[in-house]
Amino acid sequence: MDDSILTLWEFADPAAAVQAAIEIYGASATTAAAWCALTAHFDGRKGDYRFWCTVFSELNTTSQA
Repeated sequence: MDDSILTLWEFADPAAAVQAAIEIYGASATTAAAWCALTAHFDGRKGDYRFWCTVFSELNTTSQA
């Protein structure tokens, strides 16, 4: 994929994704975000991978607070 093309994830709000993941997956939200990040990575979707890594990082910080 051409890295110069804008994707949905460049406009998406990681904070909103964090909240949605918590509402949908509860205690498994961090695992769900990690799964999304890994899937994007192995599919070669760099933008998606960066987005989900951000969500994972925020969830991981939230769960340890």
